[in-house]
Amino acid sequence: ELQVITPKKLDVVTLRVSEGQCVLLGGLARVEVVDAPLGAFFLTFYVAPTLTLHPTSAKNADAAFREKHAGGLLSPPFDSERVAELGDFESHTVEIDGRGFEGAAADVTLAGLGWLAVYGSGRR
Repeated sequence: ELQVITPKKLDVVTLRVSEGQCVLLGGLARVEVVDAPLGAFFLTFYVAPTLTLHPTSAKNADAAFREKHAGGLLSPPFDSERVAELGDFESHTVEIDGRGFEGAAADVTLAGLGWLAVYGSGRR
């Protein structure tokens, strides 16, 4: 699994994520927009080409969803046993005031996976 997420080249993928939505990074991490009163954010992910990004509703992104789709829609990990070994996600809250689309309001590091830049929603 480690070889899959440490590539020589990164993919750059931008997704529009509104309040109540999240992006699953394989079955390894979840980035959720909890509050966006001024609209959606654009999240630009810099990750391995083999790490699947799956935008979905936050209410659908539970542990059962991860186990059901491990190795297919969500990879890595490549099977449900590995999902069980990894356990539940650890939660971290990051508050970001958007800067519109003139530049990233913040870069967020996802240890061992890559990083994301946050654009959009907020004061100009």
